[in-house]
Amino acid sequence: MEMEYTQDVSPGFLVPTPSFRYSPVPIASSDLSSKTPTPPAEPVLKASTPQPRTNRVKRPHTKSRGGCFNCKSRRIKCQETKPACANCIHKDLDCFYPTDAGQGRSLVASRTQSQIQRSSHSASPRSGELSSPSPGACPVSTMPFTGDDLRFWHHFLIDARPHLPFGSEDAWLSRVPAFAHECPALLHAMLSLGASHCSLTAPNGAQYGPVAIAHRGKALKALSAVLAKGDDSTVAEMDGALATCYTLTFQAHHMSDGVVDFAVMVRGCGLVTQWYLQQRRDSAIFPIQSNDNTIQMITSWLPWEPQHIQDEDKIISCIAALDSLQPFLQSPAHHAFYNALRLAYQAMVMSHRDAFTRLSMIYVTWGLMDNVEFLTFIAPGNHVSRALFVHYILVDSFLLPVHTEIGRARNLKYGGGHFMIYRWAETVYAGLPESLQELVVDTLRVLAVHLLSEVATHRETFPMWLHHIPAFMDWARKRVLPDEMVLYNVE
Repeated sequence: MEMEYTQDVSPGFLVPTPSFRYSPVPIASSDLSSKTPTPPAEPVLKASTPQPRTNRVKRPHTKSRGGCFNCKSRRIKCQETKPACANCIHKDLDCFYPTDAGQGRSLVASRTQSQIQRSSHSASPRSGELSSPSPGACPVSTMPFTGDDLRFWHHFLIDARPHLPFGSEDAWLSRVPAFAHECPALLHAMLSLGASHCSLTAPNGAQYGPVAIAHRGKALKALSAVLAKGDDSTVAEMDGALATCYTLTFQAHHMSDGVVDFAVMVRGCGLVTQWYLQQRRDSAIFPIQSNDNTIQMITSWLPWEPQHIQDEDKIISCIAALDSLQPFLQSPAHHAFYNALRLAYQAMVMSHRDAFTRLSMIYVTWGLMDNVEFLTFIAPGNHVSRALFVHYILVDSFLLPVHTEIGRARNLKYGGGHFMIYRWAETVYAGLPESLQELVVDTLRVLAVHLLSEVATHRETFPMWLHHIPAFMDWARKRVLPDEMVLYNVE
């Protein structure tokens, strides 16, 4: 059984905080207005808007005179069961009970609070002064780890670690693991990514799915508390936040319904990076570069000569399918996303450099939205956004040769499994109303045909993914014409 996720994708860092927004990025006006009508005054389809959380009414309870220290400090009813009460088990806390009247008070510990709050609020170094993680920068978690957690940690380091930001590949084997021991958000994110990768590649790995979800939830909770501080955050806190965002971005790739989670975490990476640039501070883990400098560095690794990625006829058909969604566009966010996708398609018949640059502008588009706009953009009821995400999935899949070329320049080893992105597309498609399904079904067929070419490579080179090929083939047969299946000889 494959792992399914229902993780909340709206962590606390999405609440309106003026300090966390991209600065405007210069984009040619023709890029944002190409073949796009002015957004209608009234939206055609209304997305569900996030509602403010109402205050909960606390239920009265009797006093717990013999309860544990955690329950006493939280002023809640303790079950007084030993060795640990149900509250501490649920919150994953060390459960301590008072012994004599004058003993045990110092044993009160709440890891939930230690994951959210930092004990150090000292001034952060300015530009040019690199800080290093110190014991006071982030409290050390005392939570017990299981043998499986050690397996996930090892798996993260060997097979599943991120390779972003560009130019920082070695940090994931040196500085990041050392820092994670003192940063709960990052530690749980790394364990979540390792568990997710294990759940897909290890024999009988489905058992690790719930553990991956649990670690992800803890990482998001600690991350949102740090990012809610905005300008009051320290460099050490933001170093952990940035590494956590990158880790959860990669972890979203292993989630069957992870495309929106992916967009949330990509946005998070951009927001944290912008914090360093606005504060004129440096990270102790990663070199911080502007988006323009990053694109300039990466495109220097790609071929200089014009080299198209896809045939022009295929791109024309994809653009036609994208244009069929144009009458449904409701908001500036929809129009910006639509334009970025259209330009990305067009760039694929020009060169690897143009294609990568246009893909990057999709991510910038997500970052340029304000918080309320982005929350509306990713809301479950915003079906137009979901339909546009189907085209993003196809664009990302088309750019695999570009990613491979970049990895070759960086001496990165491709680990396979890209065909699993079909689960993103199918999950989105299944949640669309029939009127929009009809407009993206041809896009799914193009994606399926494109991914079929990877099956032979995986059968020869990546045996850890072989047990997922039958499910993919069942899906492809529903999307691809029989004659096309024969052409790829993958039966």
